Amino acid sequence: MKIAIDLRSLSSGSISGVENYCINLVDSLLKLDKENQYILFYNAFSKKLLGDFHFVNSQVKHSKLPNKVLNLLFKTGMINVEKLAGEFDLFFMPNLNQYNILPGAKLAITVHDLSPVITPEFYDAKRRLWHKFLNYKKAFNRADKLFAVSEYTKNDLIKVFGINEEKIKVIYPGLDHGLFNENISEEKQRQVRNEYGLPGNFFLFLSTVEPRKNLAGLIKAFEQVKSPASLVVAGRLGWKYRKDFELIKHSKKSAKIKYIGYIKESDKPALIKLSKALVYPSFYEGFGFQPLEAMAIGTPVVASQVTSLPEVSNGAAFLVNPYNVGDLTAALEAVSENESLRQSLISKGLDRAQKFTWQKAAAEVLENFKSIK
Repeated sequence: MKIAIDLRSLSSGSISGVENYCINLVDSLLKLDKENQYILFYNAFSKKLLGDFHFVNSQVKHSKLPNKVLNLLFKTGMINVEKLAGEFDLFFMPNLNQYNILPGAKLAITVHDLSPVITPEFYDAKRRLWHKFLNYKKAFNRADKLFAVSEYTKNDLIKVFGINEEKIKVIYPGLDHGLFNENISEEKQRQVRNEYGLPGNFFLFLSTVEPRKNLAGLIKAFEQVKSPASLVVAGRLGWKYRKDFELIKHSKKSAKIKYIGYIKESDKPALIKLSKALVYPSFYEGFGFQPLEAMAIGTPVVASQVTSLPEVSNGAAFLVNPYNVGDLTAALEAVSENESLRQSLISKGLDRAQKFTWQKAAAEVLENFKSIK
């Protein structure tokens, strides 16, 4: 079988959840599968592809059309993926993008979450227009197989779009345990502390800064915390973030809140290790990589008790109501002062994180590729 994989998300220039998923899953898939041939398709005029895929069973096909032009050509049916990537039996999109394939080609799509459909208020006008342009319902109905990253996402697909349950397979993403583990050297931790000017004692918010991630609620909760710890905010700027920075600017604890920007993937483990706790008060998540990464490192996690996060953490995180500032404040106090609670969260987290591997995810994806008739 000849399988084409859409790598367009890897021309973004930075790594967040989708890029992390795409790089690690495709790498593990190519290492595992010695029978099928792969075409790795991406489109970028000048950007370099994230990830390095050099395998005897794969070839990279690179289109340099401007993305807006390509998307319009796909949307209007004036061009198809086969024209750019060559013929294939199955087209796999690790993340939904605009596409057009021939009627006889099979299609598999990974669905990370339905937040653009369920909570459009968290997005700006440009992104709402893009998500409407993608036409989720049409794409999901056209697909022969949908990979949901959690049971929660699967249930959303059924509830929102009426997708046949038989077409959906829940496959949990993995973790790079070579990168995210307890064994982070003191030298690496010192290097990261010095490079980013980190305080000695801090809670960590690590995510793209956008409304869905609820940084505003965390800032308000942090203002009430009696602990002398600081708050470090790390991650690229997304959209509708100005109100968050206004809150920081006018906070009574503004001197203790530090924004350090986008963090290189190689620096993330040390940053998480140095923190007192990773705080993830998101309003909506289809999966949530950062809490699991913190668990694998041995750092306590405070996370929302909504959407997929209880499923993913499975008792290994301190869960809070993200809409209740007092609840979040109490959680920060608890993980700061209660050492037995901290040790319990660390122990449970280490055990939980081991359940997620890219090898397992790739094997399940490959099994489902073979089942598509």
